Amino acid sequence: MNSTDEPSDQPVSPPSDPASGPVVPPVVTLTHEPGMPPVSSASGVQDSSKTGRWFEAWKKIGGGSLMVSLLIHAGLLIVAAFAVQTIVHEDAVDFLSGGGSKASEAASQAMTQQVQTKKRNSFQRSLPMQRVVSSSDSASIKLPDAATDAVDIPEMSSLLSAGSMGSGGFGSAGAGGGFGAGVGIGGLKGKISFFGLSTPLDRVVFVLDYSISMKPNQLDLVVAEMGKTLKVLPPKAEYQVILFAGGARFASDDWTVDSQHRYDRIVLHRRKKFRFYSPTNSFMDYAFEGKDDELPEDRWISANAHNVKRTMENLEAKKTWSGTDWRWGFKMAMNMNPPPKVIYFMTDGLMDRAAEAVDVILDYNKNVRKSNTQFNTLLMHTKAGSEHMAKLAKGSSGRFTMVFNDGSSVDGDTYFKDREKYDAKLR
Repeated sequence: MNSTDEPSDQPVSPPSDPASGPVVPPVVTLTHEPGMPPVSSASGVQDSSKTGRWFEAWKKIGGGSLMVSLLIHAGLLIVAAFAVQTIVHEDAVDFLSGGGSKASEAASQAMTQQVQTKKRNSFQRSLPMQRVVSSSDSASIKLPDAATDAVDIPEMSSLLSAGSMGSGGFGSAGAGGGFGAGVGIGGLKGKISFFGLSTPLDRVVFVLDYSISMKPNQLDLVVAEMGKTLKVLPPKAEYQVILFAGGARFASDDWTVDSQHRYDRIVLHRRKKFRFYSPTNSFMDYAFEGKDDELPEDRWISANAHNVKRTMENLEAKKTWSGTDWRWGFKMAMNMNPPPKVIYFMTDGLMDRAAEAVDVILDYNKNVRKSNTQFNTLLMHTKAGSEHMAKLAKGSSGRFTMVFNDGSSVDGDTYFKDREKYDAKLR
């Protein structure tokens, strides 16, 4: 050992002695200096480092909250599963076997009673009873306030016994499901009245004399009767009103008559002109400048409150003009599409060549237009032309009526049986 060498901290292993036996490895003591982390084995340091990094990453992504949420949901699912298993389901009985026992018969009767009770309650809710009124004293029908679409046919038919519509207390409703003889399901049934004449509700045209020969009280009667008739029409019904004198126009504000001179009339409709004139210079013989299919035309009017109000305002204006010719009002009515079912024709007097005019009108209805429209004719307080009016009605399966200045009327057949009696009331 040199004197400059410092003592070594390592213990000196004694020399091995081969004769003394196996060599025992020396014990190594690791010293721990202050401020230094404890020394561990290499494998232990490596495992601890990996575990710490994984835990830190788990915390950053919210793993703790996720675990708590999963545990809560798992608990709720378990509770729900137990709750569902405790619910008792009662299956509806759709079929009961006919075992013939008293128990099965009782169960069948109970189920039948429940079904009938449900259907009865449903029917009562869907079909409230409506007040039936009419604004016309002479009207032959009374209409319900509400539309008949509210009637639930399947429910009603299942409620009524023996499959009979009438057995449920609805009078003569029949298979239509209507009320009495009024409006039925699937069509407009019933009748309206005009000066005592009753006809079907739908597609009716009123051809009215608005010549200056009509007296004020006669116009008052006609307007009042039209008000009664139109107000009882159901909203779905269709009607039209044509006014005639020398030529004809529709009873609407967009139709007017311009008198060019004494025997010449121009009917105006939205800047379109239609000319009627007298080739014989007569107030009762007018021709139309054009073909019959070029006559003035207009659409059917739905009988709602707004349209009826407009029609009545035009009638109440009482804008008359000179001339009398029956043909053009009839032809304009029969030209409508679809053709009318009924035409009410009212006039206060005769026209020139009336017999020829009647034949032309009947032929136009049956052979030209093939409309087979029914004519109901009314003669206003005069006997002049009564035979021709009766022929028009009879030739179309209609009826003729005589109307007096006081508003009363008499059937044509009754009038002809006792003409002297009724002519005394006429001028």
